[in-house]
Amino acid sequence: MRSSVLLVTAATVATSVSCASLLPPATTAATTAAARSATSAGVAPIVLDGKFDDWTTTPLWVEAPSPSATRTARSLQRAWVTDDSAWWYLSVENLDSASASAMPGTLHLLVDADGDRATGSTVFAMPGVDFAVDLSRTDKVQAGVYGTGAALRTVGATGLAGYQSAYDLNVVAMPTWSSPRLEMRVSRAGTPSGTTRLGTHLRAQLVFAEAGRVTSALPVASYAFRSAPVAAPPAPTVTAIPSVPPGSTRIAHWNVAEGSFRTPARHAKLLAAVTPDVIMLDEVYSTISDSSLTAFFALPELAALGRWQFVLAGTGGRQKTVVATRLNGLRAAESMRRVEYPAGALDSLRQLVPQAFTTVLDSEAASQLSSTGAWIPIDGVETLFVPLDLQSAGFHGSAQDQLRVLQSRAIRAHVLQEQSRRGTRAPLFIAGDFNAVGSYAPLHELLHTLDVDGSDLAIADAMRLGERSVVTWADPRAAQFAPGRLDFTLFSDAVFQRTGGFVFTTIDLTPAFATSRGLSWDMSPTTSDHMIVVTDLKRR
Repeated sequence: MRSSVLLVTAATVATSVSCASLLPPATTAATTAAARSATSAGVAPIVLDGKFDDWTTTPLWVEAPSPSATRTARSLQRAWVTDDSAWWYLSVENLDSASASAMPGTLHLLVDADGDRATGSTVFAMPGVDFAVDLSRTDKVQAGVYGTGAALRTVGATGLAGYQSAYDLNVVAMPTWSSPRLEMRVSRAGTPSGTTRLGTHLRAQLVFAEAGRVTSALPVASYAFRSAPVAAPPAPTVTAIPSVPPGSTRIAHWNVAEGSFRTPARHAKLLAAVTPDVIMLDEVYSTISDSSLTAFFALPELAALGRWQFVLAGTGGRQKTVVATRLNGLRAAESMRRVEYPAGALDSLRQLVPQAFTTVLDSEAASQLSSTGAWIPIDGVETLFVPLDLQSAGFHGSAQDQLRVLQSRAIRAHVLQEQSRRGTRAPLFIAGDFNAVGSYAPLHELLHTLDVDGSDLAIADAMRLGERSVVTWADPRAAQFAPGRLDFTLFSDAVFQRTGGFVFTTIDLTPAFATSRGLSWDMSPTTSDHMIVVTDLKRR
């Protein structure tokens, strides 16, 4: 995650991208009454990936009284809900294509956990509220109006009260980028102390508020759970790390957390645990040298896998990138030894962003882009591997978001230059920390029409071991921000098929299994706030 500053004014982004996969499923008002009383029996399990295709059989739970009349900026249109024994899931439409973690205002999920309106407090005219979940909390704001992160809210005699960590309810919201629809989960077991436990039925309301004033709200609605709840949050269950499928190549990419990587013994153990053939690292500290990396890949756990070769980025400042492999045939991408901005690009951006952001642009001008490129033969096909680390923070249209777009365009230009140098198009594997918390545009820039046949690259949706989510980042110490997906993998599916993949963190392993692999249960989160993302590929 690249460093940043908070903005004092909003900015507009030059590029906006619509994505068909983000559109809600079709529903009709005629089905609403029956849907509200349904218990979601027979619906598909929900995967928190921000795609919504698994919501198509979920009955509509609640909608605005007159959707066509209320479809204005940031108005709430409708919501779907379902459950399993561990989680209560919600999908909400329409938040004016805003990010769940950075809206101009706050989405409040008000919950009457026991379904008794006589208990709890009255919040925004809803009686019986026991707690609330805030998306885009406004105790800390950006640009004066944009909230930041997520929170669990307690209630008091006069309404909403203190802010608590959203990690206490294992809240996750997807997608991380700006979208007209989102999906989220809330733990049914409640907080570790047992408070806010959800009963067999509840009442809830979705309210959007700006500066404490309600600007949009859906009606209060009831929900009866279809499955019995677990007594406590799910414990780690993973007792095996998937092996590499026959004939496949395993690629692992990881944001290694700059400061932590200065003492990388744990990094070597964690990477070796997933047995990669190719490793892509981002956020490697600025003073890293070839000799330091040689010593890293010679650590016993990695050395046991084979002889490693690597390419270290020549740009990126304090957060560089690396491509390494134990396969034969690695060579540096000549056009990407230094990945730099086009001449004048940063100066042009200075004219569009607040003065407070110019220090970030000064740093970018000095360090240039955190990316590089290396050619590695995969199943006999020379493939260009491109790691990256884009600017962090911000919201759709913010200065940070505009810089991410500029960074992705610059990297794209270098990729095309390297392809041109080669003479023919070759398959690509682009991966790293996209920090996709604003617009979808940075992802779009690096996948659109870049496959060998002119089609888009594919996004590999690796799920976290032990749960149905694509979360790649979590840090309870930075409790203002709920877990999310910051790291992405793009690959040429015209050439390769994905045969497997997963997101790896030791907290998903049972303690006994972690110990058996020479790891500790908490080794991952104490090493990096990002998880290792694994992709298995095989030539078609």
